[in-house]
Amino acid sequence: MASPNDSWSRAQRRTLAALIGCIAIYGITISLFTPLLSVTLESRGTSASLIGALVMIVAVGVIVGSFAVPVLMRKFGARSLLLLAVVIEIAMVFLLWLFDHLAAWFVARFVMGVTGAFLFVVSETWINEIAPEQSRGAVIGFYNTIFLLSMAVGPIILGLTMESVDLPFLIGILLMSIAGITVAFADTHNLVASGSRSPFGIVGVARVAPLLVGAGAIVAFKEGATFGLLPIYGLRTGLDENSAVMMLSVSWLGAAVLQFPIGVLADRWSRTRVLVTCGVSGMVGAVALPFVVGTPWLLWPMLFIWTGMFSGIYTLAMVLAGQWFRGIQLATTMAAIGLAWGIGGIVGPIASGFAMDIWNPHGLALVLAVGAAVFVLFSLMPSTRRPSLVNH
Repeated sequence: MASPNDSWSRAQRRTLAALIGCIAIYGITISLFTPLLSVTLESRGTSASLIGALVMIVAVGVIVGSFAVPVLMRKFGARSLLLLAVVIEIAMVFLLWLFDHLAAWFVARFVMGVTGAFLFVVSETWINEIAPEQSRGAVIGFYNTIFLLSMAVGPIILGLTMESVDLPFLIGILLMSIAGITVAFADTHNLVASGSRSPFGIVGVARVAPLLVGAGAIVAFKEGATFGLLPIYGLRTGLDENSAVMMLSVSWLGAAVLQFPIGVLADRWSRTRVLVTCGVSGMVGAVALPFVVGTPWLLWPMLFIWTGMFSGIYTLAMVLAGQWFRGIQLATTMAAIGLAWGIGGIVGPIASGFAMDIWNPHGLALVLAVGAAVFVLFSLMPSTRRPSLVNH
């Protein structure tokens, strides 16, 4: 079990600010380039399946990158690996800008998925390492809130620069350069000692801490399904176009705003109980969706709370990972959660779209309710509520 850290040093505060700044800037670039490339391809008459494949290839890159992170952290150290990821991201933005060809875009987006795994896994491991135990939930919740809020900035930038061919790419390069500068202010402490080995590998985390792997998968499943299909669900249930799009905005806002209070609650209550509560909320909200979608005064607050609590599962997974593991074990666990995230992000839109074809439109609500219910039942099993192997 990880031992508590009771105070923050100046270096820890500086490092936390640097890591949150880096990941927030990266969040802006994610939310800038994903819609930019999709809209560009749509204007050229590219098929929806190819556009969807370009989005999905990023998740494939995340899966591949997750396997490499623990090894690379041992070899290069955390700060150097973050800086390397930033440099590669900048190079890939140049590739997107200079080579206006679909094949080049697939290569660039795949590599950006790999480096995205580096950025997330290293940042989340590092923050967990330096967070004091008694406020770990608040720190992780704040980190996730800032990141999710940053994801709202990209579409705003895109809306202001869409008339320019070059400006979105120049802004992306500038942003990632600033992200690299913020990383330079992080401490040089090596999180993972060279030559250290974990008693379990990335796949083995599913045996050692299956609850954390399941949490990463179910939240990615939810976000992949709702991000792509929630507006379609709204249209098919009779909402106008503006209200259908607003469903996604309210959901995203709830997911962002509620992570910090959920993290604070996790510091004051049983963390596994908070996790189960988030899972139950995800299940109840999905069941309620068909019954409130036609009643605005119920729909908007329900969406805000439902998706916020559902996303809280990931915040609690991060908190528990930091509570249970340290060093190379923590890095391996966070990489496994990233791997699960990539898989869930691929399966979610596919399964939900298939369910909507079978039961139009409420298949989306059904598949999310079933997924959340399975996770809740899994999280109530005593064997999943603690790691089966730590520091062996």
